[in-house]
Amino acid sequence: MDRIKVGNSQYIRDLNLAGIFKLIHQYGPVSRKELAENTGYSAATISNHVKRLISMGFVIETEKGSSTGGRKPVYLTVNPDKGRIFSIDIEVKQVKLVMFNLKLELEGQKTFPIFDKDKPEGVIRQILLEIEKMLQEMGLTAEDILGLGVAVPGLVDRGKNLLEFAPNLGWRNLEVVKPFAKKYSLPIVLENEAKAAAIGEREFVYPQAKNMVYISINEGIGCGIIFDGELYRGASGNAGEFGHIIIDSDGPKCHCGNHGCWETLASENFIINSYARLNNIMLTKDEIYQKGKEGEQGVIEIFKETGKNIGIGLVNILNSLSPELMVIGGDITRIKDYIFPDIINVLKEKALSISHEKADIKFSKLGNLATVYGLAKLVFDKSIDFV
Repeated sequence: MDRIKVGNSQYIRDLNLAGIFKLIHQYGPVSRKELAENTGYSAATISNHVKRLISMGFVIETEKGSSTGGRKPVYLTVNPDKGRIFSIDIEVKQVKLVMFNLKLELEGQKTFPIFDKDKPEGVIRQILLEIEKMLQEMGLTAEDILGLGVAVPGLVDRGKNLLEFAPNLGWRNLEVVKPFAKKYSLPIVLENEAKAAAIGEREFVYPQAKNMVYISINEGIGCGIIFDGELYRGASGNAGEFGHIIIDSDGPKCHCGNHGCWETLASENFIINSYARLNNIMLTKDEIYQKGKEGEQGVIEIFKETGKNIGIGLVNILNSLSPELMVIGGDITRIKDYIFPDIINVLKEKALSISHEKADIKFSKLGNLATVYGLAKLVFDKSIDFV
C-alpha cells in the first residue's frame, strides 16, 4: 500500500479534487451524475478527478444503481482500506486507543491503565507500543497510518503542540506531539478532550446543529462550544472552561485556586469525595456506581445532589449562550437515569424560560467514544489537506 504522505500530493492538493473526495466521503455511495447535478463542478471535472482518485486507490466503484432508461449509474465510495487513523484519548486513569479506517468506521479498540501519571513520558511510550501491537494484530504497518489524533483533559496550545496544564493528571508544559512526530512522519492533531467530543457528537450525531454545547463530565468538567456550525475556541484557544465557573463561593477549593468551581461540586470526583466524607472510606467510582445501582440510599442521594449541581452549571451556560442543544457526555452518563430528573428540575426552576424553551438537553449518543470520533474527523480533515 502506498504511504499517504506529501509525495502523493499532486492529485489531492488542488481544491477541486479535495472537495470532490470529501463529497464522496460524506455522501457516498454516490454517482458521478449526482455529484455533477448537486455541486458547482462540471461533469468533465467530476469525471477527471474521480478517475485520478480511483487510480490512486482512494475511491472505488461499487454496486450499480437502478436505471430510468439507458445505462445504470456506477456508484462511488471511499476505499476504507486506503488509510487508517488512530485516535488516542488520554484520560486521568487510562488511555483509550481506537483505530478508524478511511470511512471513519471503528476497526480496533483497546483501553489500558495509566500506572504512573507522574511520568508522562512513560505513558506516551506505552501508547506508542500499543499502536505497534494493534498494527501487528490487524496485519498492518506504519505505512498504513493516515494520521494520529491525541486528546488530553486540559488546556492546549495547538500552535505549539503543547499541553499547558492538565490538572487531574498533574501535567504541565508537556510537548505531547513531539514523541509521536518523531516516530511517525504524519499529520498529528492535539486537542482538548471535550472539544474533540463536541466535534464528534456534532459531526456523527447532530450534523444539523448550529449552536451546541457539549459538557464532558468525568473526574473534572470540560466543555466544547459549537457556534454557527464551527468549534468556537476563543482568543486563547481554550474557550469553554465552564468547569471553573463558581456556583458556590463557600464550596471546596479547586486546583485552579478558587473555591466552589462547578467541577468540584458536579464531577465524578465530587461523587467519590462525598462518599468518602460520609462513610470514611475511599471507593472507586465503579464501586460507588454499583452500590447506587444496588439501591444504596446514601449513594442515590449523592447522585441526586450531583444532578442538582450539574443543573446549576447548565443554567449558567443556557442563560449565557442560549444554545439550541446541550449534550452531556463523559462517564457521568453511566448514572444518567439517577441525575437527569434533578438536572431538569433545576433548569425549569432557574433558567430563563425563553432560553430553556429553545434548548434540547440530551445525553451523548456516542458515549465514551465521542472524543475519539471527534479526533478521527479532525485528523481526516487535516490529512486530506496535507496529502
